[in-house]
Amino acid sequence: MRAKYLLLLILTTCFCMVQGLIAQDINFAAVRVIEADFNFPTDICGNDGGDVFVLDAMNDRVVQIKAGGELVIIKPQQESIYKAVGIAWINGALWIADTPRSRLLRMEMSGRISQVIKLNHQTEPVDVIGDGENLVITDRRNHTVTVLDKDFVEKYYWGKRGEKVGEFINPGFLASGPENRIIIGDILNRRVVSFSPSGRYPQIIAKPGVEKGQIFRPKGVALDSKNRVWVADGYTGAIQAFSISGNYEGIASNAGKSLALSAPMGIYIDKQDRLWVVESFASKISVWRIK
Repeated sequence: MRAKYLLLLILTTCFCMVQGLIAQDINFAAVRVIEADFNFPTDICGNDGGDVFVLDAMNDRVVQIKAGGELVIIKPQQESIYKAVGIAWINGALWIADTPRSRLLRMEMSGRISQVIKLNHQTEPVDVIGDGENLVITDRRNHTVTVLDKDFVEKYYWGKRGEKVGEFINPGFLASGPENRIIIGDILNRRVVSFSPSGRYPQIIAKPGVEKGQIFRPKGVALDSKNRVWVADGYTGAIQAFSISGNYEGIASNAGKSLALSAPMGIYIDKQDRLWVVESFASKISVWRIK
């Protein structure tokens, strides 16, 4: 009787493990690939009208992919965005984190730079997002997060170099999460963490490693319509999903195999739950539909 019970327990456990593994594969369907003579593009964003913008800074330009599919080249006028890293659509405007020149740029569709925000502390901004009337910026030089007010004046900054939660080693791409959370890819600490806007109440979303449910080089982060946090791993090429509370939701797969993209960096999820991925080493954009 005991042997039958043990066998039943083993079979039940194995079945649950198999079911769990099946549940961890989230099917993606390929939509399109965009190649526009990119040269190591880094980041991507979109607006409410369905337009998508790719930062192709090594070519000193932004590539606009209109909702209808047309590609438009936007070259900055009287300025340079060479080696800039992050791009974002905030409150109806296109903003660029001009990394090597310690500033934020507001760019018009004509390429005119309509606003230049000089940053303090020799900040090297990696990414920027809007948080209400504020702007939030990651800084790879000082390993901090800076918050600007509605007048683009520094309100405060927080964090420092280190391995403890709340400390960073090369903080990277950002995303806005539910309940006013800010999600940060802490690149060289190999984790993704969310915080309150003031840097309090940290919650680890993804932990270090190269297995499913772990992150080695977190790059782009984005949320889908189910509030799953999708994270691109620039080392393994995987795209994985986590809950805002840190539960592993699954890995992006296609035709039964986990995606292994070419050095994915920035990612963007549009209103149709299509995932746009900047594949930097391949100098292309791949678009996937989350099923």
